[in-house]
Amino acid sequence: MMKASSEKAAAPASTTPFLMTSLFATGLCSLVVEIVGTRLISPFYGSSIYTWSALITTTMVALAAGYAWGGRLGDRDPHLVLFARLLLAAGAAVAIIPVLREPVLRASAPLGLKFGALAAAAALVGPTLVLLGMMGPVVTRLTATSALDAGRRSGDAWAVSTLGSVVGAALAGFVLIPLWPGSRILLGAAAALAGLGAWGLWLATRRASAAAIVAAAFLVLSVRAGGGRHGAVLERVESAYGRVEVFDAGERLCLLVNGTNQSEMDKSTGLSAAVYLRALQWTRALRPKARTALVLGLGAGLLPRALERTGLTVDSVEIDPEIVRAARRHFGYAPRGRTFVDDARALLESRDERWDLMVLDAFGSESPPCHLFTVEAFTRMRRSLTPEGVLAVNLVSGVLGPEGRPWRATYKTLARVFPNVRVFVGAQTAPGLFNVLFFAADGHLDAPASSAPADAREAVAAMLPLELTPRPADAAEMSAVAEMTDDYAPLDSLLAATAVRSRRLLQEDMPDILLR
Repeated sequence: MMKASSEKAAAPASTTPFLMTSLFATGLCSLVVEIVGTRLISPFYGSSIYTWSALITTTMVALAAGYAWGGRLGDRDPHLVLFARLLLAAGAAVAIIPVLREPVLRASAPLGLKFGALAAAAALVGPTLVLLGMMGPVVTRLTATSALDAGRRSGDAWAVSTLGSVVGAALAGFVLIPLWPGSRILLGAAAALAGLGAWGLWLATRRASAAAIVAAAFLVLSVRAGGGRHGAVLERVESAYGRVEVFDAGERLCLLVNGTNQSEMDKSTGLSAAVYLRALQWTRALRPKARTALVLGLGAGLLPRALERTGLTVDSVEIDPEIVRAARRHFGYAPRGRTFVDDARALLESRDERWDLMVLDAFGSESPPCHLFTVEAFTRMRRSLTPEGVLAVNLVSGVLGPEGRPWRATYKTLARVFPNVRVFVGAQTAPGLFNVLFFAADGHLDAPASSAPADAREAVAAMLPLELTPRPADAAEMSAVAEMTDDYAPLDSLLAATAVRSRRLLQEDMPDILLR
């Protein structure tokens, strides 16, 4: 009876703990690199579906290539030295990402938003993920003693790597990104990989090498690397939701989130410089007896401040605590009302109280959160209004033709919930892009501009003649869009062209700020 082959891998059994520890670390680092990679690209390309698709596509392709290449290399040269060198190479590839970020983003910009984001992701994180993907097959080859235990060894390797990825995803999102700049996180990962590589070389050769010195250098760099102010950027912080920056633009102070200008304040008056924000104060004219208001999406806190000057008590809800801190530190936000740090819809679902007025002005980057623009979300907002309450909504959209589909879909969705809806062009943000303002209520929606707060009358007077409420002749265009629901809310895809144009204009207007 013939015995099964028991050809030994080159790594002794005593090195298995090292191999598994390293494999756990590479799984962890792969998710850290992927998640931090979005933070490197999103200030320049935005945090739209294109950026996430670019990173996920790059990750899947790079890991697949790494698996295939690692398996072949492991069969050809199954030695611990090979694994250690791959760790060192991966550490070097991670360490160079922050250095390459600016030149890669500049070089990829001519490709446009979609292909530029994909090219930037492939160039910045692709090589690292290929190397990290090679580790699993090499460890399987080194730990398997024969065909009889190859399946078990392979399963163990992938389980350990996947567990590391789980820890890496949680660590990046809940701990690392809120605490440190992306460059510091990456250099820390590089130090860890290089240190493991140096350890592996020592185990394989029993002598020290230059790799240990390289690992120590990476570690020092990771400690010393940091954010800091650049030019007119007064503050920059990486929150759990994006990069938050306060930018001094001379006469104006701006709040940027992932490179998108969320709020502008006139420094001489302390008032909002945005025409649409003043036009939203028409809600106050519609219900002069209102006493309370809720603002969904704080920004720099300029709208709550303006509404409170009219005698209202204004509560606000903002999902990002760093935005709240920036509003307080730099924009004078100190409301009489409450400030809730929460998801707007989750807050409404958890509270039974009602407000006289409500304003939805929430944006993650170029696009608003889709789950706040559905029939179910608007129904919940209606239940949180008093019987005579008014909901106002801001959306950046095109107006005519296919680019007008976002506002039409929003109008159609609001009209499903509220008996009275009116829509106006509030202001032009860029060529072809407008702040489209919706007002919805159970009661009347009619008030002259003269009844608006004094500092808003001019903006309201300019808005009221620009009504967009669909006419019977617009039936064909309205039928081309669907009401948005929790099951189907394609707002991101409807706003795709808007996002592309908006991001391109930002890249042209402030490339140095976005690249830093």
